[in-house]
Amino acid sequence: MAIPSRAHSDLKLARQYIRRNMLKLISTGDLKIVNSEGRTHQYQLTDLFSLRLADSRVSSVDTISDSITQHEKVEQSLVERLHQQKLMLLTAMGEAEEYDAIYKEMPCMRAQLQELYNESRDRCSKLLGKVKAIENLINISSR
Repeated sequence: MAIPSRAHSDLKLARQYIRRNMLKLISTGDLKIVNSEGRTHQYQLTDLFSLRLADSRVSSVDTISDSITQHEKVEQSLVERLHQQKLMLLTAMGEAEEYDAIYKEMPCMRAQLQELYNESRDRCSKLLGKVKAIENLINISSR
């Protein structure tokens, strides 16, 4: 009540708010009246309330563990994809190096090799971009 940011700074409004919420708890079976003397009542929480509270705690723990599990699955999927892209990158790099080595041995095949060499270099560049993108996503998700 002393905190100015509270919605119910007036004593009457606060009492009404509490009363409405207690009536809701009584109607759901979470609260029962134990002793009543005139306008004064004593209340007690029921076992149903305890069960609901325990269920909500378990479900919130399940929700947290589900989000962690999902996060781990996403990260694992990204790592798997990264390995595939790196393998393809190494393959393309090896192909480009081989075209270069063959050209040095047989300069007469320059016309046929040049186009293949350029294609494999372009593939290397694209794959390197994919690898960097996936690595950035893994770094972001691990924060």
